[in-house]
Amino acid sequence: MKIGIVTYWWSNDNYGQLLQCWALQFYLKREGYEPFLIRYAHSYRPTWERLIRMTVKIVLIYPLIKWWRKRGERQLLRRIESKNTVRQFEDFRQNYINCSNYNYRYLKQLQANPPEADVYIVGSDQVWAPVLLRSKGNLGFWLDFGPAKTRRIAYAASFGTDCCPNELKELLKIQLQRFDAISVREESGVEICKEAGKEAIHVVDPTLLLNRNDYQLFLEKQPSKPVSYIFIYSINIAHSDEIHYQEMQAFAQNRHLSIKVTTSSGYMPGCELFEGVEYIYATIPQWLSLIMNAELVVTTSFHGVVFCIQFHKPFVYFPLKGKYEKGNIRVINLLEKLTLSHCVYRKDGDYERIMKTAINWVNVDEKLLKIREKSIEFLKDNMPVIRVK
Repeated sequence: MKIGIVTYWWSNDNYGQLLQCWALQFYLKREGYEPFLIRYAHSYRPTWERLIRMTVKIVLIYPLIKWWRKRGERQLLRRIESKNTVRQFEDFRQNYINCSNYNYRYLKQLQANPPEADVYIVGSDQVWAPVLLRSKGNLGFWLDFGPAKTRRIAYAASFGTDCCPNELKELLKIQLQRFDAISVREESGVEICKEAGKEAIHVVDPTLLLNRNDYQLFLEKQPSKPVSYIFIYSINIAHSDEIHYQEMQAFAQNRHLSIKVTTSSGYMPGCELFEGVEYIYATIPQWLSLIMNAELVVTTSFHGVVFCIQFHKPFVYFPLKGKYEKGNIRVINLLEKLTLSHCVYRKDGDYERIMKTAINWVNVDEKLLKIREKSIEFLKDNMPVIRVK
């Protein structure tokens, strides 16, 4: 039974994006289904269209100084992409993720030639962000393609915010009516769907459908003489002060810990922001192993936190601030449910406080198991039964 999945998949440096894509496929395969990624990339446009848009922006919209600034940004992105080859994300996609033969670059292609499947699933990640609802070209994330008879399910879809903008509420009502069953990644998403007239339940991210043993496939062996270190997974920050880096340096020196850093792009490009550290442009197995073997993990990342929980690693979570702070809700929800809210950095000196606070991992695992079972129950209740021939 074929299951076509629409989600984010094309990043070359966002570890959580690719692992959530892999995890849902892994779970469905284990249950006997034939899942595949529908390679729909809403941001892609034909080359001629991109050239026209760029020309219009440069000639008619941007003053020269702004264009020059954009040129600097493009140079930065090229430097980042040159380092991303070391991460080997494309190799991971080819080796571990089943994909549609066709790469759908925009919605009209998807509607004209939809992949055959018994079920379409959208999720996880922020596939229902308001910015994607504003443009008709992004409605692939609301499964606006394929035969009407094909069952449509949302699994752990995230709005990436705690409310739907008023001007989009009527449009959201229309798009949600297409679904046979809806689950969302945050509690706030349940309320957003309720306001739009559709029932939804809260489930875990696909990476939490699995347990730590399922990731042994990727983990690298620890060196015979391991080095004790703090691991920073740096994403969505523009300055080292955003994770109180000087305080962390002093904390590391007092405990004779080195510092290793992996950067990623999210809301902004992943830049090297810290001095006196070892930068590692890790493959996905290396990234998981860096978390697994760290003395402490420091991050602003949802999936960074997820894998600390999976591997029972102490961690410090730094909430995002300013215009991105609504993205914190997915982490805060999870930590509250697992009684791990004390791992959130609140004030100066919290590195010591968090590290000294013991975590009852048995209790955490018991709570996680309950919400994992509820999530699995949602999938089993809403997926077609596989009939034995």
